[in-house]
Amino acid sequence: MVSIIKKKEFFIALFAFILLNLFVLFIWDRYKNDQKLELVNDIEFSGEHLSEDISHAIQKDIRILENLKNRLEITNGSYFNYWEHDAQTIIGQNPSFKFIQWIDSSMIIKKTTPLQGNEASINLDISKIDYRRNEWIKHTIDKSTNITPWAELTQGGHAFLVDIPVYFKGSLQGTITAGMDFKNNLDKFAKNIENYAIEVKDEKGSSFYTHDLDKIDTTHSDVTFLKTFTIDQLDHQQWTLILKPKLSTVLKSNTISISIMLIFGLILTSSLSLIIYFYFRSRKENSRAIKAYKRLKKSNKKIIKERKKAEKASEAKTEFLSNMSHEIRTPLNAILGFIEILKYSKDTETNKTYLKLMDKSSKNLLSLVDNVLEFDKIESGETHLINLIFKPSQEIASIVSQYETKFKQQNLYLNLECIGFCNTTVVGDEGKYNQILINLIKNALKFTNTGGVTIRYEEQIIEHKLNVKISIKDTGIGIPKDNLSSIFERFTQLDVGIKKKHKGSGLGLSISRNLIKLMGGTITVDSDIQKGTEFVISLPFTISKQLPKDERTTTSKAIHFKDLKVLIVDDNKTNLLVLSKLLEHLGIQSEKAINGSDAINKVKENQYQLILMDIHMPIMDGFEATQIIRETNKDILIFGLSADVTKQAITHSIEKGMAEYLTKPLSKEKLSQVLLKYFSNKLD
Repeated sequence: MVSIIKKKEFFIALFAFILLNLFVLFIWDRYKNDQKLELVNDIEFSGEHLSEDISHAIQKDIRILENLKNRLEITNGSYFNYWEHDAQTIIGQNPSFKFIQWIDSSMIIKKTTPLQGNEASINLDISKIDYRRNEWIKHTIDKSTNITPWAELTQGGHAFLVDIPVYFKGSLQGTITAGMDFKNNLDKFAKNIENYAIEVKDEKGSSFYTHDLDKIDTTHSDVTFLKTFTIDQLDHQQWTLILKPKLSTVLKSNTISISIMLIFGLILTSSLSLIIYFYFRSRKENSRAIKAYKRLKKSNKKIIKERKKAEKASEAKTEFLSNMSHEIRTPLNAILGFIEILKYSKDTETNKTYLKLMDKSSKNLLSLVDNVLEFDKIESGETHLINLIFKPSQEIASIVSQYETKFKQQNLYLNLECIGFCNTTVVGDEGKYNQILINLIKNALKFTNTGGVTIRYEEQIIEHKLNVKISIKDTGIGIPKDNLSSIFERFTQLDVGIKKKHKGSGLGLSISRNLIKLMGGTITVDSDIQKGTEFVISLPFTISKQLPKDERTTTSKAIHFKDLKVLIVDDNKTNLLVLSKLLEHLGIQSEKAINGSDAINKVKENQYQLILMDIHMPIMDGFEATQIIRETNKDILIFGLSADVTKQAITHSIEKGMAEYLTKPLSKEKLSQVLLKYFSNKLD
């Protein structure tokens, strides 16, 4: 057994030795490649800069000749009197210039500065020189600067000949021609590039400049910078710049460093392999204790984390249930209390007041439930935008007018200011836009005791889209600065516990922020304690060329549905009574069925124009009943009716053949609007 353990330790150490050596070789190879890549990048950088320097130097020298040409043209040739002086000055100040000549329009060299050493060029007819004639004529016609290849001169030596045409008195007078050698400038540039040999060739391949070609590093022969750049645009003449690494001390030191690194790495891997071997010899028992300790520590951390998570969830659940219990029971208590009072009350006027208060409490309760359901839809990703054509300015004006009375009842003002032109028609989700505004206005009303609320509305067209910016500023109690970052979180309220003054579920601002984000907008908040709070929202809309349709209809049109035959299907007797009474108020008599099976039998025996079908019923539900009715009757209108507001339920009802899906509780106004949509042409 001991022998087996020792063999195991030996093979582990051997494997580690091989693996570590492979790793060292990999690092060594990578380092070599990195060094080469660094060399490639450096030579590219140096070559690009050198080529730019060469181009700039040539252009600078040519501009000197162009300035001389300009003086001749401006003075209509009078400046020839100063030719000798200027030419000598240029040659004395710039070593690139070997001589400067004047070639007249007949292509004869008339002047040469300096004359000494260039006597052979005087009165030379360049039209008899093949490589000069055609280029000279072409450039004088084009009025552009000509640069010849590296040329052998009549008077001896080599140079680039640069011709600049001169025009005055309406015709070509000749060219200013300079013999140029850029070696001096190139030598200056080469001093800044110590690690590379340099060679520059003209378009014919003639090498007119070299630097340290005898010191090229043959081990890096594959690393070469080569760039071709145009010197003469008209003739497409190009020079080629070539850079190659020299065997410099820098490259030598890098090679030595790489070798030392390899040797050191191999020594290190051998040492580590020995350490691993002896470590495994002594580690066996210790590893068991360490593993057990780590498992215990990990388990403890997990237990602590889960406990904190459970405690936090429990606290959140308790706070939410406590808040919801209070918010639901408060309006429910009012409703049940007034019902109890109405049982014994005989005062008609007082009863009307009680009914109004019950209506208000029931709407508050419905609003609370709607907020919870809306937030659940947002979190589950079931909320989608419904695009309609509307005017945002009209909608905000309408909402403000609806809330003015509530503000006046509390001795508060509600002002709306429209900045600039505010009457643009857009395409967007009108319902969610209104919901955002209502949530923010109600929030401002809730936390404002004196003063009031000022709403500023502004429209801006940015990149063919309308950006609506709305500021809602109140003079309320304000929000502490350390709470500003959390007010958009769900179930967050300024005051909590049994002493809280302001009602609400803590979902309004969270819902608003999520809807604004869904619509592609932003919301910000700024506040000062006892001074007030300002919410600023920005929403982008697509501009519409169409005007919004006027869909407003009055419920008074629906009072003549006397010939409409309706079947109500619901297993709840109270719901049957409520629906039948709502229809009676609209002038409609109805029949009743207590489940889906009963509804099918009544449809077989009677002719109905409309069925109000409850979804959740015993014996046969609304979906199954609708599907069976549709097998024999495709024309009858069926409206689904349920308290289930999920997207799945609505989609399922449409798939089964329902024309509409109405959610409970159903108001008289909502029912009237839907009936007008389908039966307005049947009104008396």
